[in-house]
Amino acid sequence: MAVPVTSVASQQPGQGHPSRATQDADAKAFGDYLAGRFAIVNRDTEAAADYYIRAVQGDPNNVELLHQAFSVAVASGRHDDAVRLARRLADLKEKPTGLTELVLLADDLKKNDLKGARARLDTISKTGIVELMAPVISAWIDAAEGNTDKALTSLDALAGNKGFASFMKTHRAYILDFADRVDEATAAYDEAIALQKGSDLRLVLAYGRFLTRHGKADQAKAVYKAYLESYPSNVLIEAAQKGSKSDGALYPVIRGAADGAAEAFFSTGRALAQERSRGPAVMYLRLGLALKPDFPVAYLLLGDVLDRDGQYDEALVAYRAVMKDPVLGWDARFEAALLLGQMDKPDESIKALQAMLVEQPDNLNVLTSLADTLRAQERFSEAKAAYDKVVARIGTPAERHWALFYARGITLERLERWKDAEADLKKALELSPDQPLVLNYLGYSWIEQRVNLDQALAMIQKAVEQRPDDGYIVDSLGWAFYKLGRYKEAIEWLEKAAALIPEDPTINDHLGDAYWQIGRRLDATFQWRHAAAMKPEADALAKIEAKIKSGLDTEKRSEK
Repeated sequence: MAVPVTSVASQQPGQGHPSRATQDADAKAFGDYLAGRFAIVNRDTEAAADYYIRAVQGDPNNVELLHQAFSVAVASGRHDDAVRLARRLADLKEKPTGLTELVLLADDLKKNDLKGARARLDTISKTGIVELMAPVISAWIDAAEGNTDKALTSLDALAGNKGFASFMKTHRAYILDFADRVDEATAAYDEAIALQKGSDLRLVLAYGRFLTRHGKADQAKAVYKAYLESYPSNVLIEAAQKGSKSDGALYPVIRGAADGAAEAFFSTGRALAQERSRGPAVMYLRLGLALKPDFPVAYLLLGDVLDRDGQYDEALVAYRAVMKDPVLGWDARFEAALLLGQMDKPDESIKALQAMLVEQPDNLNVLTSLADTLRAQERFSEAKAAYDKVVARIGTPAERHWALFYARGITLERLERWKDAEADLKKALELSPDQPLVLNYLGYSWIEQRVNLDQALAMIQKAVEQRPDDGYIVDSLGWAFYKLGRYKEAIEWLEKAAALIPEDPTINDHLGDAYWQIGRRLDATFQWRHAAAMKPEADALAKIEAKIKSGLDTEKRSEK
């Protein structure tokens, strides 16, 4: 990769050596560039944007650096900076990318410069995502100018691609709704919903609002009811059913060209997120929010995508942007509370969940999450009390409740109440007989206690068949063979477990024990030292250090 800042070698003949001030500026720009790259590696796009933009200020003609700064600016939601950088690239006569063109187009729409947006669309390269976006945005410009028929014709550019059919039908319905062509819009909504089999929440909400606005509240409720039959307990639909005005029930989803483009960007981001293309998904969600800042569902999805990508600080910002929303605020608070736990802020997470329980004492999702968080913090007595409340409120357990009994079983085992723990683990298996996590945990526990050995081995083998790449379950199988004295088989599986999770101290400790039993004393000591270096818990470390010093007390036995 080229050095992204001006260097001494770039000086033209006859210019002489650069001044000390120039050298200092180059050094600072290069330092900012390196800091930006480090921030990217650590998934901190906000900091990366700061560093890259400062680096560009020190080297404004570096095309490679400009492109990198531009991408990070879009990803971090720095729309004005992204526009400025895209324009700088254009000034340098760089061939525009699809993303730079879309950012500049979005900026035209944000300023309601429909003429400028139209001119840009006429010259934009119709490839990649732009092939999808351009006809839709063109159609919305037509619609905003009052040319509904022309807008529908613009959408027809997508007709030749079956993959774009759903997108085209959805925006056709939105445009006819926007134009208040009631009969045509009704037919278009029906067609779009049928094509997607009623699965698009945004489309269902838009249709419901449309029907409500035109005095067809009963039909709207029927549309909502049909959605809830397939996707129960959706807060947006439930709010709409109640006739809440807070979710915009009395106005169209889209009220202009910028809104139409924002919806298109949101739909694209959602589709990319479903395909696990999280980086591009963030880009398009950010563009949608630049055009429509009051877009709670987009913020909620953005938070989810950033959360799954490990960008926790920025995910938290996205969730907090929705917390005051009368409909989605609760979900945003809940996701933020869970995220705080992932961010190693368990006390804040627990406090947030407890506050939510004060407001909704019977909310099982919050109560279960609180129990899980308490268990993760080894506050087992409190966790058990919370799990008990959940179990008491669910009534007759269903298959999906296996995880609840599994979690409470682990909690009880850590409280040294084995009989109660065993009962819960068995209940979890009764509800979901082939659950590998439960098979492994109960089987491993029996192996450790040297009871039900044959049954325990069979259970763990069944778990491994389902999850052969789970190092912890593979370790359980190796340890089961070890406990049965079948050391060669134990080593085979323990070595595989160590390869899958090389940094786990328990797995390496187990492997050391197995090596010792077949006389591989040097290998055993190496594994124990390796395990000790991984900072196991204090009691485990003491046992490992004793083995490093004296080996195992047991003598090598012949393999059974």
